[in-house]
Amino acid sequence: MFSHSPSQGDLSFSLLLRALRGITLWQPILVYVLAVFIGMAGLEFFVQWPGGMLGASIGMLILFISFGVGYLGAGGVLLHEARGDSLPGILRSLRFGLKSLPRLIGLLIIESLLLFGIFVVELLGFLACKIPGIGAILFVPLFPVAMLINAVVFVLAIIVFNLSGPALWHGESVSNSLRHTIGIARNKPGSILLMMLLLGVLSAGLAVIIAVILYTGYSMALSAAAPALASELSRSADMFWQMMDAITGNPFMMDHAAHSSITANTALYNVGLSMGMGVATALVFIIPNIVFLLGMAHIYIEALELVAPEDV
Repeated sequence: MFSHSPSQGDLSFSLLLRALRGITLWQPILVYVLAVFIGMAGLEFFVQWPGGMLGASIGMLILFISFGVGYLGAGGVLLHEARGDSLPGILRSLRFGLKSLPRLIGLLIIESLLLFGIFVVELLGFLACKIPGIGAILFVPLFPVAMLINAVVFVLAIIVFNLSGPALWHGESVSNSLRHTIGIARNKPGSILLMMLLLGVLSAGLAVIIAVILYTGYSMALSAAAPALASELSRSADMFWQMMDAITGNPFMMDHAAHSSITANTALYNVGLSMGMGVATALVFIIPNIVFLLGMAHIYIEALELVAPEDV
């Protein structure tokens, strides 16, 4: 049995505090960063191919795969943390993410098909409302019933989709993952949704705090560098805005950039500024996301203990 115990017949609010431990876990952060870095490198490589859209499409596919591997690999580490087990290594986590990716894709496809099936049934019902004579009579009860059903399905879909990852981190097959997530959504929709909302608010608040800290650090570093490197940083900033205007198609700035000589030093200063902003932005996204995913791992474990303890 795991190291925590849920409250009587429901989820424990203490899992929100346990989710905050994600701030101190460097392993899942590193797994996520490595996977995304490999995906970005693959995208950059294939974009340079002379194949045009084909190379870009392959690069984007690799990038999406890397995000999936990072999500599953980091999630596997977080589930071990939630269970109180020893954490797996980085390479083992990446292999787990790559191995679990087909199951995640299959699970998402099945869940999407279930939602599509509900839509088709409703569409057929509304097509029956075109029958002369009784169509309008059928529509009167059908529309409010469909509205209520869709509201319930929407809540259940939020729960099922969000718990699909933790189910796979737990080592479940596609069929068991679907059975467990639907069972949890049916038996504990209110408490699960409340926990997810609170966890989302907690992660969003943490993101704001981290953003204030990191971007303040960026501004302080820029203020310290400005007196010594004023002209270099100014040219680097000009280069950055020229690149942005060229990307957006501003003809004046494109012409200006074409006639501007960009030295290697200026490019390196610009890389340093961009890397600082990139690292800050990545951490603002990744750290709260790790906290959210760790909370989801706790939610899945506790909910599974409540609705299917024999499968824990």
